[in-house]
Amino acid sequence: MQRVTNCIYLQDGKVLLLKKPRRGWWAIPGGKMEPTETVKASVIREYREETGLNIEDPVLKGVYTFLVKKDDEIISEWMMFNFFCDQASGSQMTITEEGILEWHPIEEINNLPMAKGDYSIIKHAIYGKEVSFGTFIYDEENELLSMLVDS
Repeated sequence: MQRVTNCIYLQDGKVLLLKKPRRGWWAIPGGKMEPTETVKASVIREYREETGLNIEDPVLKGVYTFLVKKDDEIISEWMMFNFFCDQASGSQMTITEEGILEWHPIEEINNLPMAKGDYSIIKHAIYGKEVSFGTFIYDEENELLSMLVDS
């Protein structure tokens, strides 16, 4: 099972998101964990690689399983560790190999094109007090079939 880490970085009421070129959807910056690194080390490294920023004191906000189904068969599965931070240093990039980085006001996030489950993940990362656990099931066309989230 692939493991990924990402982080919601909030500054002045805005969240830094990455627009992926393949679908034109906005995503939370992050990526795949290396086999020997810790979850925290992974999110710090991945965030720096994708944004140019060194996040400070990331706080774990969610652990989520993602399944992709074709008919009744699971064809893909991965686990996401979602973090939150409100402090970072470094020089932010605007265009990367992964896409375009832009700041978005919290109140406009629900209007952005993105994976449907990401709306609730972002909201919990910003407002949730406890670590959230959940499972998101998508079809191969990236349509959300179901989600179960316990916070």
